[in-house]
Amino acid sequence: MSARPGGLEIDHRGVSDVVSYVLVFSLITASVGVVTVVGFGAIDDRQAAERVNNVERAFDVFAANMENVYRDGAPSRATEMRLAGGSLGLGDPVVITIEASNGDNVTVSSNPLVYRDGDTEIVYSSGALLRSEGDSSVMLRDPPFRTDTTTASFPIVDTYVSSGATTVSSDGPIRVSSAARGVNTTVPSSFGSSGAYNVTVESSRSDAWERYFDAQPNTNVRVHDSDRVVAEVTTAGIVAPRFPVRLRFSQ
Repeated sequence: MSARPGGLEIDHRGVSDVVSYVLVFSLITASVGVVTVVGFGAIDDRQAAERVNNVERAFDVFAANMENVYRDGAPSRATEMRLAGGSLGLGDPVVITIEASNGDNVTVSSNPLVYRDGDTEIVYSSGALLRSEGDSSVMLRDPPFRTDTTTASFPIVDTYVSSGATTVSSDGPIRVSSAARGVNTTVPSSFGSSGAYNVTVESSRSDAWERYFDAQPNTNVRVHDSDRVVAEVTTAGIVAPRFPVRLRFSQ
């Protein structure tokens, strides 16, 4: 305490309490603001990631249903997906070319099924399942290829939409129906002669295809660039049946 003229004393304790209250209140307000901005941002990011993960799981179910159609002979299958604001439709063609050393070759172009949400893509392409983030891709499920030395097999699943919308976007559920449309064996088992075959995949996700071929037996990746990978497969022969599968989107 200090004394005023006339003998009266001044009490500073009230002033100190007010200052402390203001400082504590300001600290609490600032903390709440930081937690709100950072916390809600993290929650939004987590929700967005979980939405894409849910679509990825739905694509895995779709891939299994597609196997039932083109491999097991089921006439049709249906898969339900929740797009959560993303879009679903056919992407740019993926071109697969098989060339024998004697000059024989076959080329099949198929349109992959693609889910897009910002820079993230989930892709079903020729039986394979891929995920892309920007310029990087990873293969989540291998295609149904086999690179045996006796007879290599490259079944190509050709998805297409013959009627209705080719691209859909919805916050609610989307039903994707797939129906078999016969088998076209474009390359018989006697194609070419025993030796090396070049298998070329032209795709914007060639980095994932390169890693896939690198891991396969009797296979050597010869060329890889931003949209093409060429793998040399040593085998006695190749079969490459084409499986057209019609897709239809409905809500």
